[in-house]
Amino acid sequence: MKIKIFKNQYTFKPSLIPLIAFIVALSILIGLSSWQFKRLAWKKNLIEARVSMFESDPKPLNDLKNPSEMEFQRISVRGKLFNEFEFFMPALSKNGNNGFHILIPLKIDDNQYIIYNSGWVPLQKKLKEQREKNIIIEEKIFSAVIRIPGRKGYFQPENDPVKNFWFFVEPELMEKELDFKLEKSFYLEASDNGPNGFPLGNQTRIYLRNNHFQYALTWLFIGFGLIGVFISANLKKN
Repeated sequence: MKIKIFKNQYTFKPSLIPLIAFIVALSILIGLSSWQFKRLAWKKNLIEARVSMFESDPKPLNDLKNPSEMEFQRISVRGKLFNEFEFFMPALSKNGNNGFHILIPLKIDDNQYIIYNSGWVPLQKKLKEQREKNIIIEEKIFSAVIRIPGRKGYFQPENDPVKNFWFFVEPELMEKELDFKLEKSFYLEASDNGPNGFPLGNQTRIYLRNNHFQYALTWLFIGFGLIGVFISANLKKN
C-alpha cells in the first residue's frame, strides 16, 4: 500500500507484515478498552444495587434464601450472643480513633452460629471487665448488615489466633477456637450501638474499587500512541 500525502511531499508505505501486526495489536487494544467500559457499567450497577440494599428497610434473615449473595443487605434476626468467645480486630472508628471491633458468635437457632461484629470500642474498653455495662446477655432481635468474609490483602498481616488478633474475618480459622461450627459464607455487622453506647455499631463502609474508566482510557491512549508510532515509522519523505 502506497499513499502520497502533503502535496506528494511524503509517502506512507508500510510493509505487509508490520501492517498486519499493527492491525492485530490495535484491535486488541480497542477490545480491551471496550471491555473495560463494559466493566465500568457493570461495576456502577453493582455499587448502586449494594447501596440500595444498605439503605433499604431491614429484612428478616430467615426470609432470605441466599444471604451470601446479598452483601450489605440490612437484616433483623433473633439470637443470643456467646460472650465467652470474643475475637479482637484492630480498627479505626469512622472518626479515625484507634480501637477494636469485637466479634462474637451469634446463635440464631440450634444449628447455626454466625460471626457478629458487635461494633467498635476504644482501646481502654478492650477487656471485658472494662465494658461490663456494654455486654448484651439476653436473647434479643439484632439489627445488622450482611457481609462476606474477605480475602487477605496483599500487605495485610496474617490472623493471629494465639494473640487473638484478627485483621480480617476468617470463619474457618475462628471455628478452630470454638467447640461448634460457624457459618462460613457470610457474617453480620451491627447496625446499632451496644448498651450504654458501646460497642459503636453502624461501622459498615461500602467500598468497591472502580478504576475501570481509567483502565479503559489507558488502553485507548496506548492505541492512539500505537497509531502515531506506526504512521511516523512508515512515513517517508520523497
